[in-house]
Amino acid sequence: MLLFLKFSIHFALPPDVKYDLTNRSSLAFWAGHRNSKVREELASTWKNDRELDIQNAHVDTMNGSASVSLVLKFKTSKFCICPAGARANTVRIADSIHYGCVPVMLSDYYDWPFRDVLNWPKFAVILKEVDVFQIKQILKAISSSKFRELHMNTIKARKHFQWNSPPIKYDAFHMVMYELWLRHYLIKY
Repeated sequence: MLLFLKFSIHFALPPDVKYDLTNRSSLAFWAGHRNSKVREELASTWKNDRELDIQNAHVDTMNGSASVSLVLKFKTSKFCICPAGARANTVRIADSIHYGCVPVMLSDYYDWPFRDVLNWPKFAVILKEVDVFQIKQILKAISSSKFRELHMNTIKARKHFQWNSPPIKYDAFHMVMYELWLRHYLIKY
């Protein structure tokens, strides 16, 4: 769980960001390194698809022009694919939640952040790695009412991934502290 929290604290919620559904014209988006089998399969299977925006390269969210392009992808996609990486969970989970893009967890095993508190199936699509070959059909089969529900719950979950200074009740700081407390019996000093 804590490996996931390596995500940058680079985003503060811009006041002009609109999370309406009319601007979400792309079915799904992913950009990242091909550093796991499921990512290799995702990139090779869907790289030329017109409805899935699969970018076979790492995008640095701290880089100015890349950041603008990436943010636009998050804001205009209904779903953001979060495939398991070689070493840890993907930072794209936090990015997608921040921009209101419903995360699609594509992994046989995730130690999802804050899983002891958050009900992930209410705001994310959870798939096994073998589903990579049917991901487009699975996402297209989700009804518009179900998508709206997932999207609104993603917006609600966002507060738990936001860092604030000073911390605000139930924000990322408090969520991390709670996770550490839950695991305190595992740590020997």
